[in-house]
Amino acid sequence: MNWSRSISTTEIIFISIFVSIYVFYIVKIFIVSKKFQTSPNSVFIKFFIRTGYFGLLIVGLLGPNFGLSETEALSSGKDIYLAFDLSASMNANDVEPSRLEKAKSEMLFLVEQMPSDKFGIIIFNSEAFIQTPLTFDKEILKKNIQSLKTSILPKGSSDINTVLDLCSEKFDILNNNSNRNKVLIINTDGEQFYGLNEKELLALKKAKVHVLPFAIGTSDGSKIPLINGFKKDKNGQEVVTKTDLDLMQRMSKISKEPYFMVNQRNVETDKLLAYINTLKNENQNLNQQLVTYNKYSYFLILALLLICVDFLVSVNIIKL
Repeated sequence: MNWSRSISTTEIIFISIFVSIYVFYIVKIFIVSKKFQTSPNSVFIKFFIRTGYFGLLIVGLLGPNFGLSETEALSSGKDIYLAFDLSASMNANDVEPSRLEKAKSEMLFLVEQMPSDKFGIIIFNSEAFIQTPLTFDKEILKKNIQSLKTSILPKGSSDINTVLDLCSEKFDILNNNSNRNKVLIINTDGEQFYGLNEKELLALKKAKVHVLPFAIGTSDGSKIPLINGFKKDKNGQEVVTKTDLDLMQRMSKISKEPYFMVNQRNVETDKLLAYINTLKNENQNLNQQLVTYNKYSYFLILALLLICVDFLVSVNIIKL
């Protein structure tokens, strides 16, 4: 038997409350029975009935899955890497609460809207790393997105080329045998200090990897907050970081793919989602898959029957 969800703090709290109340109730019954010199044993009938339907309700809530069935399904999902720029400029708050926090929020929304697709996370500044390999486990993915901070990586400036190189390696573009669509979404403010490796971008395009820049921030820019004040340059002047839309447009022109923006006036996550949904696999394979079914209703029906029995059965503690 498998479960749709694991037991959480909420269930543990309710179980603890139930046990605490019932222990108090039983102790009280024993005290009353002792005073009137009667047997309290009959109260255990109610105890087993109520424990039974309470347990069945918890089991139903967790969603038990059993009973295998074979079904046909098209392998139409996508492999999507979400790349997050973790350079210091992503702490700028020209997009509130900050560029990075806004990027995280929009990508969490995107993940929620695409349950049948595999996602992975790439983090980068002057170097790029796989933070989460491609996975269907959306809960782990969301937790890892929420935990992202610029302090995770050593200090460094943005270099999108490192993301392109890593993506080429992980998608194995030289041996591209998969039928699944491949997508790379680069969340960045576009402040690129190393030039753009156009050959790598063209190689990804040739391998049919869809590189989609997601520009976070404004062209007016913002200061970079630190613990004490704002970041300064070598001359002691406060640094103003501006989103480089020219780089986004250049990448879009080379890859023949659109770019998308997020700022205080314009949030194009819906457009990004709509575009990704238009991407169709060239070859969709019909696969046989074993699936299980959620049988929570059986447990709820049994719990309801026990609740009815609880109402119908009366137990006398004191006989007059």
